[in-house]
Amino acid sequence: MSLPYLFALLSGFLSGGALGLTGGGGSILAVPLLVYVVGENIHLAIGTSLVAVGVTSLISSVSYMRQSLVKFKIAFFMAAPGLVSTYLGAFVNKQIKGPVLLLVFAILMIYIGYLMTRKKSMDDKRLSGDGSINYPRILILGFLTGLASGFFGIGGGFLLVPALFLGAHLKMKEAIATSLFIIFLFGMFGLASYLIQGREINLLISGIFVVGGSLGGVIGAYYAKRIDQAILRRIFSLFIILIGLSIFIENLLKLF
Repeated sequence: MSLPYLFALLSGFLSGGALGLTGGGGSILAVPLLVYVVGENIHLAIGTSLVAVGVTSLISSVSYMRQSLVKFKIAFFMAAPGLVSTYLGAFVNKQIKGPVLLLVFAILMIYIGYLMTRKKSMDDKRLSGDGSINYPRILILGFLTGLASGFFGIGGGFLLVPALFLGAHLKMKEAIATSLFIIFLFGMFGLASYLIQGREINLLISGIFVVGGSLGGVIGAYYAKRIDQAILRRIFSLFIILIGLSIFIENLLKLF
């Protein structure tokens, strides 16, 4: 196995392991790992990440499907705006130079790391109220998440889960399960967007990344049960913030 493929397997393992350990946030590592470990340029890495994260999310959602926790009607409704917004996100990132795009991505990493430090556990009960679905909120956040997916190559679970929990009044497990399926749909929209725009996606690297991610996810989930999640999330969030800061400084220096 050549070095890029070995690095792709390792990168997938690290991203999947982080996802399995923390229950979220692992996909934010995919693009930096593809750029700095595998050696892809940022535009190619975003496309590769879209496919890899999408397929990994589908694999992760299968067990939830067996428990009937994935709400397909809501998933397709929320993903519908992504048909347009994912394409737009992919189109816009094509116009931006690599260092600038990495600067913006670094800011996103820092923000997600900050959100993870503030994340509180939510119980598995429905919110009080009549249980009606806030369709405008679902559509708007679906559009924004699709835009972020196409632009950054990320899953967008940090937007999807709260939107499904608060906007669709799903139980927490249902929100997580449904968000994984939506991330898969956004990944496929992103793949189609790149193909329509005639842009390159390394499907072999994506496939190897998925294999590593699946293995890392299983191992991460196994150890997650044995580690204090609050402490683990704080450590991981700090790790993401530090990586984001280093990427930001590096690319800011490149611009000047």
